Amino acid sequence: MQDILAFIKTKYEQHRSINRSFVVGINGIDCSGKTTFAKAMSKYFSYYKIVNNHLDIDTFNNPVIESETYKAFVSDSWDEEDLNKYYKLIINYSDAIRAVSESKKIYPIVILEGIFIYKPQLTDLFDLKIYLDIDISLGRKRFAKRRSLKQDKRPFDIYDKIWMLSQIRYESEVHPKQISDLVIAYNDNGQGSLYTWKIITYD
Repeated sequence: MQDILAFIKTKYEQHRSINRSFVVGINGIDCSGKTTFAKAMSKYFSYYKIVNNHLDIDTFNNPVIESETYKAFVSDSWDEEDLNKYYKLIINYSDAIRAVSESKKIYPIVILEGIFIYKPQLTDLFDLKIYLDIDISLGRKRFAKRRSLKQDKRPFDIYDKIWMLSQIRYESEVHPKQISDLVIAYNDNGQGSLYTWKIITYD
């Protein structure tokens, strides 16, 4: 993990010479370890006295769409139209853009993590795009554990029938792994191993 964070710090230092702020995106399927990785990155930069702001895209979820989605799912009315509405409207993109823009005025580094963040509405925000790559079966296992620990009352099936169906569409339309600058294989111990990346240069 330390070598990955050091690599990111190097990119930040290269970028700092031409821009005041550095915006990092952390993307991956649900329960891929995005929040854990973002917290580790934030702590790492703080150790070097580099102030940063960690934002979670879930903060900008549309509460009406979120409520309607889960209510419809547990009823007999759930259909493809509900899934399409969730995929398109679950995030208030304008609020997320505003939060990142305001953070850039204050913090040298802004970290935004979450699902769907490389959609066209947000992708231009990022100076470095990271994708955490895990197998869906591992994500499903992590959700089961999280659901138990947090006493999450939502049905377990939402993982496959809402989140992963939406993720499949996201991957087919956006190709998040392919457009990322850094792809990290993330194992069950929370340790990332860098296995592919694109070298970024700042002219």
